[in-house]
Amino acid sequence: MVLVQGGTYWMGDNKNLSDEEPAHPLSISSLYVDVKEVHIWHWEKVAKWAELNGYEFSDSSLLRKDGPYWYTENSELIFPMNMISWYDAVKWCNARSELEGRVPIYYLDDDHTYLYKTGDIDLNNSNVKWTASGYRLPTEGEWEYFARGGSYSLHYPWGNLLDGSKGNYFYSGDPFDNAATPVGYFNGNQDINESKYSFNGHLVTPKNQISNFGLHDIVGNVSEWCWDWYYDSWYSNSESRVSDTKGPDYDNLFPLLSSKQMSLTRVARGGNFRSNPDADGNELRLAFRHSFLPNSTLRRLGIRCVRADVDDPLWLQSRSLDGFPNWFFLDWFGYYWQSSNNWVFHYELGWLYPKGKGSYDNWIYFPKHGWMWTGRYVYPNFYSNKESTWYRYDDNGSEFGWFENLVNNSRFRFGREYP
Repeated sequence: MVLVQGGTYWMGDNKNLSDEEPAHPLSISSLYVDVKEVHIWHWEKVAKWAELNGYEFSDSSLLRKDGPYWYTENSELIFPMNMISWYDAVKWCNARSELEGRVPIYYLDDDHTYLYKTGDIDLNNSNVKWTASGYRLPTEGEWEYFARGGSYSLHYPWGNLLDGSKGNYFYSGDPFDNAATPVGYFNGNQDINESKYSFNGHLVTPKNQISNFGLHDIVGNVSEWCWDWYYDSWYSNSESRVSDTKGPDYDNLFPLLSSKQMSLTRVARGGNFRSNPDADGNELRLAFRHSFLPNSTLRRLGIRCVRADVDDPLWLQSRSLDGFPNWFFLDWFGYYWQSSNNWVFHYELGWLYPKGKGSYDNWIYFPKHGWMWTGRYVYPNFYSNKESTWYRYDDNGSEFGWFENLVNNSRFRFGREYP
């Protein structure tokens, strides 16, 4: 992910479609954004963990479109994940947060007690823990802000002209025409072949199309789900101008719908490989607003996650043990005793000095070795700062405290020497 600094920009477009009007100023807070769209391998890694931990996803994700068989430069699984509903996208964000030890975002209740893990449920803005450290879908205000990359009056991040070397769209001339390209494909090495059926296939020498904010695939490839409910006249509502607006709330949306909009849909942004730049409205423009039923599953629809620019206190999710003063339990790290000077005594690892953030960025000082890094996502693996190599804690051994060097398989006892 990359940190996008907050600011104020002009959202919308007064010269094209009515649902993009009026253009208006909107202030957005700093946030972290996925550099690339979520790819298939990442989705599957999180989803497999999630399904073992109470999450349920629809069967449509099993119908996803992988990369073509002939693409051997890299895995066919680094193509953007697709065939996922809005509901599954939101649940996956929660699972990604939990897996990495961050505080999840989406809940079934306004008190943020019951985590959203199953079913197709239409959440309200109040069901979202906006200030938590976990992953979520961007609002459409956030999406357009980071997509523009500081350019607020242009159709695309680079200007108003489009050619096939800049993004994957309908007959753009890349070898994957009418299908997704690998995430981050337009990195300066993209292969673009002009043909008589290509829309401006190869007019210039391909360049790295990473945006001013350090993001790939803003234009084309797959459209990206956003949080917001779609309302065609939302930009005329004063709430659309509130800083960090979350879009219309579900409970208040029905009375607002115009005669043209008869169903409740969610917003998606960014064009896709089926977007024709010559079509009315031009879906590839940064201001264009897609809308889909939240249970829609399409091969041209994926996700890019964001998270707030906040950090959790170290081991925020640990729980105290009743009847045992200063003893705590952390579900991935085990039992430990907390001293008054920040040293802890871990039941298996012995005396440690930890520092860091939440359960996702933990530096731990071992008196017998020095600083080692770990987190929920990688534990029981530890990275040795002194040796610049990885160790694995043998948590299944008959003796406590043993670590194995993952390069040469040598063993050392950095932890507690017991029994």
